[in-house]
Order: sequence, then structure tokens, then C-alpha cells
Amino acid sequence: MQRRRHRTMRDNSNTGAVVMLVLFVIAFLIFINSALKPVIMNMAESYGKMSVAKAVDGAVSELFEREDIGYSDLVKLTFSDSGFVTAVEYNSAEINRIKLALSNSLVSSLEKLRASKIKVPIGSITGNAYLSGRGLSLRLRIMQSSVPVIEVISSFESEGINTVLHRIIIRITVESDAYLPPRKVSFSLTQDFVIAQTIIVGDIPSGYADIG
Repeated sequence: MQRRRHRTMRDNSNTGAVVMLVLFVIAFLIFINSALKPVIMNMAESYGKMSVAKAVDGAVSELFEREDIGYSDLVKLTFSDSGFVTAVEYNSAEINRIKLALSNSLVSSLEKLRASKIKVPIGSITGNAYLSGRGLSLRLRIMQSSVPVIEVISSFESEGINTVLHRIIIRITVESDAYLPPRKVSFSLTQDFVIAQTIIVGDIPSGYADIG
């Protein structure tokens, strides 16, 4: 009878130790999770931006490798008798066609990114150069929160005496969400691509309108 009582007390003691250990582990994990949350989400945002930038670069490169587009396809210059540019006229139809083609290419590229899962090595979260890229990986998913915005911008910059550099720039803005269950971080990425440029002799032409 006494032996059974001692055994029961020992079992209760072991059970209490196990419970205490489990509670300690849970508290430790909660503490680590809370402490590392900002670091983890910053890392998720960084990886998300890199992935979106790569997808956007790929879409733009694919379009302009397929299309042979030059400055004269987008812009018509009017010259004075002395050879100076007096007016700049934009080919709106061609510019709108490029924006539509690029939009389709972007949607396709970003859909592929959405369907994939990006691996974020846990070692990279520590900030230690030796551990970077090592260890188990967290699964990151990227989704677009809105349709990509495509702007076509006309830029004039003085290059010296009587010379102006005229650029046609495509500006792409993508709003995205990076999911690292159960959390989410939102971010925005804006990239500029020069699609055509030329040197204009003379001052900035007075007869030009922005592409809008």
C-alpha cells in the first residue's frame, strides 16, 4: 500500500514536470515569435519585392524582345528651317497599344508568380552572414492587391549647350501582398524603364504636350 502511494506521488511529480516543461516551451515559442515577428515580416517584404521586380523585368524584356520599337515609332519631331526642333508630337495609338500589350504580359508574369511559392531560408532571418541561405525554409506566397499601373512619361533633360536628351519612360507600379501564414505584409514597387530616347538639338521645344 505504501509502495503504491510512493509510485503515485512519483507519477504525479513526473506529470507535473512534463506539464511545466510543455508550458515553458510554449511560452518560449510565443516569446520568440513575438520578438522575431518584425524581422520575419521585413524579410518577407524584401523577398516579395525582389520576386515582383524580377517578374516585372521579365515581362518588359519579353515584350521588347518581341517588338521592334524605336523612337520614331512613338514620337514625331517638327523642325524649323534652321534645323532646330520646334514641336514634339506623340503617336498615341502606338503608345496605347504598347501599354495594352505590356499590361497583358505583366498579368501573365505576375500570375505565374502568384502560383509559385517562394522559399525564405530561416538562417537568413538571423542576419548572420554565415547562416544566410541556410536551414529550413518558410513558404512565402505573393499576390497582387490591385491591377498594375502603367504610366508613359516624357522626360526632357539638358545635356549641354543647345542639346536636350528626350526620353520616353514606362513607369510600372505594382501593389502586392506577401503571405507568410498566418501573417500578411503589403508593399508597393515602382520601376522605370527607358523605352526610347534621342538627343534634340536646341532648347526644350515649346510646342509639345505631355503624353498624359
